[in-house]
Amino acid sequence: RSYKGTNKRQKFEYQCNLCKKWFPEKMINVDHIIPVGTLTCAEDLPSFVERLFCEENGLQVLCEKCHTAKTEQQKTK
Repeated sequence: RSYKGTNKRQKFEYQCNLCKKWFPEKMINVDHIIPVGTLTCAEDLPSFVERLFCEENGLQVLCEKCHTAKTEQQKTK
């Protein structure tokens, strides 16, 4: 949405899909809804690339805090 605050340099703000708070562009990340995974061997490459390049509906906006928490949670699985 358009930013209506006092910072004249900021044009837009974005809502985190998890915590639902609003953030400037510098404080958000675009996240893959279905995790891309890791590359541990050459055989992982085709499925990694397939998940990496997804349609727009496969992505979501997360604030830095929520993105970090989601990433840490996925590492423990």
